[in-house]
Amino acid sequence: MRAAASWFVGQPTRHESLKIWSKDLTDYLERLIPAVKELAGIGPADDISAMVAMGGVGEAERRLYEPGAAGLRGETERVRRLARSVIALCDHHVNLSGSSNSHDS
Repeated sequence: MRAAASWFVGQPTRHESLKIWSKDLTDYLERLIPAVKELAGIGPADDISAMVAMGGVGEAERRLYEPGAAGLRGETERVRRLARSVIALCDHHVNLSGSSNSHDS
């Protein structure tokens, strides 16, 4: 997931590919959000890493519900925000789980 999202962020885009990327990145976030929430809930309530991860989850949830933007430029930026949330949640997942390969596919 992280590799795909990282690749997308650095690429020029075309309108027809944005629909596919939007769906794929949305699917990734829908898998990552509950996984990160679960990991964040395992530790103590004052765990800083868990609190930061939950901030990332909140941001990802807001981005999931952003409406499609007008024009290629606006939609590209919206989908890039989804990609950045995927990258961030992958990092939080690794940090909270101690695993170096979780959701990297």
